[in-house]
Amino acid sequence: MDAPLPAARTDRVGVGDALILGLSSSGPSQTLAVSLAGLVAVSGYGGVLPILICFVPMLGIAIAYQRLNRWEPSAGATYTWVANVFNPYLGFMSGWMILLYYTLGTTTLTIPAGIYTLDLVYPALVEDRGAVFVVGALWNVLVTAFAVLGLGVVARVERVVVVFEYAVLLVVAALGLFALARGGTAVDFSWEWFTWHGLGGMKGLMGGILIACFMYSGWDAAIYVNEETRDRTQNPGRAALASVVILAAVYAITTLGFQGVLSPAQLQAHAGNALAAISARLLPTPWDLVMGLAVLTGTLASLQAAVVSAARMGFAMSRDGVMPRLFLRRGAAGGPWAATLVMSVLNLSLLALAMGTGTLATALGNAASSLGLISIVFYGLTAAAAFWHFRAGLAASPRDLILGGAFPAIGVVFAVWVLIESVLTGAVTRVVMLYGLGSIGLGALVAVWLHRVNHAAFFVHRTLPRIDAGVSREEC
Repeated sequence: MDAPLPAARTDRVGVGDALILGLSSSGPSQTLAVSLAGLVAVSGYGGVLPILICFVPMLGIAIAYQRLNRWEPSAGATYTWVANVFNPYLGFMSGWMILLYYTLGTTTLTIPAGIYTLDLVYPALVEDRGAVFVVGALWNVLVTAFAVLGLGVVARVERVVVVFEYAVLLVVAALGLFALARGGTAVDFSWEWFTWHGLGGMKGLMGGILIACFMYSGWDAAIYVNEETRDRTQNPGRAALASVVILAAVYAITTLGFQGVLSPAQLQAHAGNALAAISARLLPTPWDLVMGLAVLTGTLASLQAAVVSAARMGFAMSRDGVMPRLFLRRGAAGGPWAATLVMSVLNLSLLALAMGTGTLATALGNAASSLGLISIVFYGLTAAAAFWHFRAGLAASPRDLILGGAFPAIGVVFAVWVLIESVLTGAVTRVVMLYGLGSIGLGALVAVWLHRVNHAAFFVHRTLPRIDAGVSREEC
């Protein structure tokens, strides 16, 4: 069962739709709402610098995704590439980490979706755990229904949401920049923000980069739908590159426009949803509610993209016999409906557990904090796979040397550096490290069981999955 997703040609999405999926997965409104206060706390008002610094290695990693996708356009992406280039065990671990990232990620998105909805329509119930669960669960069911209907339906819905979300963010950020230029913000602009001292030295830079990594993560969602994309060897990679570039610009502009609107104390007091307080300062009532709506819709778009991405990864792993065969079932539009439903049920189960006990909710929060660390690991593995696979052709031209060698190498070095520095500087707590390493260790045990007990052929003999006739596996 190694055939690709056989969506009819009319059901395939274009490069614009893949781009929308990548942009929605990152969810800048929801991401900024929960991370802006932390970014200012660790990097002062120089947070734009870590965002721009992080852009270079992220671009290198996106180039690695693009080149590997041209070579093998598989829905498994990193899982497939790392297994074929390095080792089946390492490939399985990559897929395992991506599944963890998206399944736990959907849970951490569903809870805010419930909270933001109640905050808009019934603020008195925001603290009611049962109400948050019910509303979040209803949103989860709705986005799952759209996902089951097919990627074309998802793309059309996400297009409207992303345009609205990004437009609101940029308009309000422009108002913030205008206020900053006129001295109408709580903190006056200073070039001192962007000095080494203003940034907080190495500790401030490292803390800012870790948050920036979290902010960027998700753009790779454009790759996981490659088997349902027109010109799938080219368009998903282009969408991934464009997503990283657009996110860099949006995060730099919005961070600069939002961060000085409130005083440091006010920003920390609203650390859970900073954008609501900022928009209340910049926009008159009731227009300030538009930002809350943008955060809610952006959260739902991210949730939708996570469900779609997890289902495609589950399908690819099931095709290789390392996930339940149920995930292979597909609908009329070609999408893996069974995997989509299973991921949704898993999300609802985790949501119920998280809302049911305070202890587990705390544990889930720590697990969510480790997702940025997990993403850095599989991003780094992807960049390493691209560098190693294309190493023989790096001397063919300066373009190959730069795009195939230098940029992916920067991504690898960056990933290793972030992992080491996050431990040395204490930016990642022991509990978060335990969650990250423990989750990866559990995946290793599952891999050993699949190989030694279940005798999965994936670990014995690797062959590249078949692709549609007429699509060549071309080198970059």
